[in-house]
Amino acid sequence: MDSRTNSQQGDGSRRPHTKGTDASDAEMTNSLYIHGGGIALKMIHEEGGGFRLTYLGPEAGAADAPSAAVPVLPAGPDAPPAASLLAQRGHGYAGAGHADAVRMTDGRSARLSPVSIERLAADRLVLRSADASLGLSADVELHLSNGLMRARTRLRNAGPHPILLIRCAALQLPLMDWATQVITSHGAWAREGHELRRSFEGGFVGRTSRLGRSGFDGPPGVTVCDASTTDSAGRALGVQLAWSGSYLIQAERQRDGAAELGAEALYEPGEVVLEPGDQFETPEVLVAVSAAGFDGLRDVWHSHARCLVRPVSRPVHFNTWEARYFDFDEASLIDLAAQARDLGVERFVLDDGWFSGRRNDKTSLGDWTPDVERFSNGLAPLIAAVHGLGMQFGLWVEPEMVSRESCLYRAHPEWALGYPDPEAPTGRNQLVLDLGNPEVCDFLFEALANLLRPGGISYLKWDCNRELYPATSSGSFRANAQVLGLYSLLDRLQAEFPDVEIESCASGGGRIDFGILPRVMRFWASDATDAEDRIRIQDSLSRYIPLELMGSHVGPSPNPITGRSFPMLFRGLVSVFGHFGVELDPARLSLDDRNMLAGLIALYKRVRPVAVRGTYRVLSAIDPAVHASTMTSEDGNEFVLRVLRTAMSDYPLQPRIVIPDLPAGARYRAVELLPGNDARTDAGEYSSEALAWTGFGGDPRRPHHGRLFHFVRIQ
Repeated sequence: MDSRTNSQQGDGSRRPHTKGTDASDAEMTNSLYIHGGGIALKMIHEEGGGFRLTYLGPEAGAADAPSAAVPVLPAGPDAPPAASLLAQRGHGYAGAGHADAVRMTDGRSARLSPVSIERLAADRLVLRSADASLGLSADVELHLSNGLMRARTRLRNAGPHPILLIRCAALQLPLMDWATQVITSHGAWAREGHELRRSFEGGFVGRTSRLGRSGFDGPPGVTVCDASTTDSAGRALGVQLAWSGSYLIQAERQRDGAAELGAEALYEPGEVVLEPGDQFETPEVLVAVSAAGFDGLRDVWHSHARCLVRPVSRPVHFNTWEARYFDFDEASLIDLAAQARDLGVERFVLDDGWFSGRRNDKTSLGDWTPDVERFSNGLAPLIAAVHGLGMQFGLWVEPEMVSRESCLYRAHPEWALGYPDPEAPTGRNQLVLDLGNPEVCDFLFEALANLLRPGGISYLKWDCNRELYPATSSGSFRANAQVLGLYSLLDRLQAEFPDVEIESCASGGGRIDFGILPRVMRFWASDATDAEDRIRIQDSLSRYIPLELMGSHVGPSPNPITGRSFPMLFRGLVSVFGHFGVELDPARLSLDDRNMLAGLIALYKRVRPVAVRGTYRVLSAIDPAVHASTMTSEDGNEFVLRVLRTAMSDYPLQPRIVIPDLPAGARYRAVELLPGNDARTDAGEYSSEALAWTGFGGDPRRPHHGRLFHFVRIQ
């Protein structure tokens, strides 16, 4: 939309017009309907009320969705503003509003008024608003596909003066009346994966991150539902902001009872200025809807995530960190790699400590060349040895960070956030490089490219061990530019080295979100490798992220964080439904545990064809100390049942595990899978009706033990 169009229609004095692409629009003078990917959206414009959402849900329910009028309330505005997309304060609307901006020359605030609503295609529309006096316009594009709605806001300054953007929602979404409960997640380092479900009767419920990174409390999003929604039934709506920086997600119920949900990146004061002619785009927000409970949402999120990520083979990992920490040299690593190969490992990943001068976590970040004392001929001999053992080679890096004790910092202290403060606060003894500075990104690209160009490194474990504080350079805020710089650097590396896989690790479970997801192939779900904690962490994350994207490693026992001990079988079965890995010293294992671990790796390889891109379900169990879950193949003809017992049962007789939602009339042959290349025992034949009504008796009986069963459809 050009400035001439804004000046004609942006003062709000004219009623917005509706454009469309087929005859149905002529029948809906001030309403619009789009559909795609199994969902539909209906909107209506009301004088003074903006663009009001009348339906968002399964496509089958859209045709007869009623549109209730918004009444004039006592002591309220004569023209009720109502909750709407592109809602703006100034008309008696009590919500946060879509955007806040001011003209920098005189402080005049923006007042965006509806201009037009246009259907671009059967599954896509754009909402336009403008403030003609400032020359500011805002477009919100909504696109329905693959079971979800995608939206973002684009701002343009067509005026003669700079405009300071204070805040702008990617989407401000009115909620349906049934959205009476909100589910949020919370957590801390090595304690991720907790969820809280609460009633949403008044005020607002929100989640926020102000430290420049999505964090240990999970991806930036929330779920709303009605009071009766369960995993398998009921109405639910989920929102995810595709952004890896500071954010605010909030659900708010207004004084009149209307509710809305907003998702936005947080911008620091002065960070976003639109000069004349500038355009600005918010991150994308994703909205998933389900009439089949939380499992329905899970399926939508998983489908979308798999569309974003390049399919890879998910080889068994060995990571050196908890085996060696900083104590290694070339010879000891080659020996460790040989032990990993004997277990059945397919990828060997060298963690922290390989680069120049790195002996602890206080030094050398930024100096990305191999340490000459440990690797006199560089990494090439180690890489060749690992390849000679039949494994891929991966390498740990932390490119966004710099140590004060490093050649890079001594040469370029101005490249660190916090400059010029010599006492800028550190985290894990390190500072953050300013990725909003193109010189910094160019340097990092070349440093990483120098490692990758010779070949042999097929995997980068990309770590980020601290948040942004202060997120400034020379006194100016840089948090937004930092995220965009990170994305640009990752995109550039993927373009240059398309076969290299990248794992996102941020002190474990930080920075797991749909913004960074298209740029990585794997997440490190948590630094906690405690098997019992990992059940909770991985299940919580699986509400959004497919399990094959989560690194799930067998760690030492006792666990180095919790001190708890678990049998090797239990640790391995917890990892089987994720991206299986090993993070311990094989030389410290007993012969029985070493053989068991090798058997579990072979077991993972057997179920990997089902687990990768499979449909994950957590089953309801009568016994709270039993965790039962299934992974079903893409074609639906086989599934794997995993049963884990975390504590003693109240009763000696164990209740059966019900397996619902199988095709009617189907029959299955079941075998119990045992650790090893082809170890199994027959477990009988069952109808889908019997499994759903009577259940299956697969309880492992003893605490911290588990069993794995493979069901193949025979009828």
